[in-house]
Amino acid sequence: MMCDIINYRMHQNKDKISVDAIVRRKVAKPAIVFPPVEKRQKFGALWHFLFGRRRFSLALVATILFFAFFAGMSAVYQTGFLKAESQRQEIPAVPGTVATVLGAATLGPINNVPNDVLFNMSFAQLENYLNEVLKTPEAKQEEIFVLREKKLKEYLASKNSPFVEIANTVARLKHWKLVLAISNSESSLGKHCYNSNCSGIGVAPGHPLWRNYPSKREWAKDLDRLLDTRYQDWTLERMNGVYNQPGSKNWLLASKQVLEELQESGIE
Repeated sequence: MMCDIINYRMHQNKDKISVDAIVRRKVAKPAIVFPPVEKRQKFGALWHFLFGRRRFSLALVATILFFAFFAGMSAVYQTGFLKAESQRQEIPAVPGTVATVLGAATLGPINNVPNDVLFNMSFAQLENYLNEVLKTPEAKQEEIFVLREKKLKEYLASKNSPFVEIANTVARLKHWKLVLAISNSESSLGKHCYNSNCSGIGVAPGHPLWRNYPSKREWAKDLDRLLDTRYQDWTLERMNGVYNQPGSKNWLLASKQVLEELQESGIE
């Protein structure tokens, strides 16, 4: 009888354990399913960084803090910049100073310019003024040559003169105006030259004194040298008949025509 009772209770407990296990499996939260070991090993450290709970939490917090700090600094910078721009005002001009700089010729040497004038210049004005006033004489002279060459090319091109090709040389000659004026009388601005001699130096072609030149450029240099040494104090009237014996009114008129046209064109 006792054995039957024991067997009956063991059977009831067995059923109770089975029922409790079933209930626990239904109520328990589902476990996190990770990818197979092969895939985790494939991604290595990256996998552990992304799925490791503690590492993932720390990385996430650090990332959030970094972006928050960056956004805060950017907002502070933008606020300060906008505030400075809104408060920026033009410096009022001091009475008696120059509001607009017209050039170095207007103000003169920097030692003669009052400080209040310099302080009331805009950055662009101050920079232009300093670039102009601090130029060396050589730099200023080169600017004159470049501008003269440009205008000479335009003038000579309008006359269909071959001197366009040597305009850079002519522009740098000491007596460049007279060189062009005489050549207009002798060869129509280089259109009728013999042996690249465009001013009749040496009486006439074939004469023992006739000069041959390898190029019109060398001729221009030689004539400029002669004008500076032999004919330095001469006038066009006196030179009439030197290269065009016995001389003529047309020679003189042709020379003066070029001088007048150069002046009208503003070529200096």
